[in-house]
Amino acid sequence: MSGSAGTGTLDGVRAWVLDVDGCLVRTSRAGGAGGAAMPLAGELVDLLHAAGHSVVVCTNASQRPPREYAAHLRDLGIDIADDDFVTAGSAAVDHVVAHHAGARVLVVGDEGIAGPARDRGVELADPGGDLADVVVVGAADTYATRLINAACLAVDAGAPLYTTVDVPWFHGGVGRSVAVSATIAAAVGWATGVRPAVVGKPSAFLAEALGRRLGAPAAATAVVGDATVEVRLARRMGATSVLVLSGAVGPGGLPDLAPDDRPDLALDDVAALHDLLSRTLPMTQGAPS
Repeated sequence: MSGSAGTGTLDGVRAWVLDVDGCLVRTSRAGGAGGAAMPLAGELVDLLHAAGHSVVVCTNASQRPPREYAAHLRDLGIDIADDDFVTAGSAAVDHVVAHHAGARVLVVGDEGIAGPARDRGVELADPGGDLADVVVVGAADTYATRLINAACLAVDAGAPLYTTVDVPWFHGGVGRSVAVSATIAAAVGWATGVRPAVVGKPSAFLAEALGRRLGAPAAATAVVGDATVEVRLARRMGATSVLVLSGAVGPGGLPDLAPDDRPDLALDDVAALHDLLSRTLPMTQGAPS
């Protein structure tokens, strides 16, 4: 283990939020595509499950439904159930259900939002029909002009505008690619003069949803990721932040972080976290309460 920062401790932690790209998985192409499990990533998840801890995997991806991302992890040897995988897209649906009950939602994206929305009984708006009550922007390969137009008209008429992310780039351990959902949401916001509200990392909306899902006190929760958005998400949740230096922030990047972006604990990678917990976990075992 190297690269520790701050005085954070994992004693008492029994609920975990784990990032994917650059953390559990090293992608083979820029933008979080393909790739292989990080060393001991699967063993780390198995260790936490064996200790009776709650584990949720959370990514800012939004193009595909959570079950597809979870299946990919299982194919890589990381045992995550479909229900324990949260995307920025599914988090957006969680927020709509909790705060816009009965709203007709225009999805400017793909099945990563539309699928969970249908599963939760949310009515999806037709871009050629009446104006939507809520607009949610997520990732997709293509965006039809009529869809963007319908989004702009709805937002201009007063519909809330949500985006899964507002960061310019995605990092996955190999290169980077533009966060297209943020780009499209910014375009809708530019046309309408409305600033998109973020529902993915590190938003308060996501922090609220993850807290409900984990069912553990904030003091007993840790957020593990390779970027400062995970550090900020942990701050929002009141949780311990663990930064792994295997993705967006490399081993030499810690000194350059702003004070608010410095983690409670920094480790080389999830293998180092596994090794640390394998020695200390007996002191923190117990099912979440």
